[in-house]
Amino acid sequence: MAILLAAIIMFAACKDGDTGPAGPPGTANVQYSDWQNTTKWTGSSSSTGAGKNTFYFDIAEARVTQEIVDKGSVLVFMQFVADPDSAGIIKQLPSIYYNIGSASTQYRFQHGIFPGKIRIICDVIPNGIPATTNKVRYVIIPGGVNVNATARAVAPDYSRMSYEEICRLYHLQP
Repeated sequence: MAILLAAIIMFAACKDGDTGPAGPPGTANVQYSDWQNTTKWTGSSSSTGAGKNTFYFDIAEARVTQEIVDKGSVLVFMQFVADPDSAGIIKQLPSIYYNIGSASTQYRFQHGIFPGKIRIICDVIPNGIPATTNKVRYVIIPGGVNVNATARAVAPDYSRMSYEEICRLYHLQP
């Protein structure tokens, strides 16, 4: 009984420690889209050049705010139905795709983000039209800790991560 009383007094006299530094941002606010077909390509009249054709389509997305543009990240993935690396392979943009059967045609995919929309862009070299059977999906990651404010904060290098690694990191359904 004396030991129990001593243990109660010892734990009751303990105070909580100081609050530690803030941890890295979590995954609660990460959002992602469903897969969408790339059926809406439009020829660009402003991005032209010798030996290439440029196409684009816009995805309206209200969750891409000015704050996301300034402080967050938008990752865009494309599933290529006839990629020479593997049919159905998923690659993060920017990515270059060579036409099966003719490595002389390149499809250079990239994206741009603006408040309210994501633009998918394809430069075809020397000429051609991007396939309408590929699929695209995007992941919106809000900004977190300013990496210049603390030496401990290290943002992941998303450009070096595969689609599967992003899905695991942010608990996304592939």
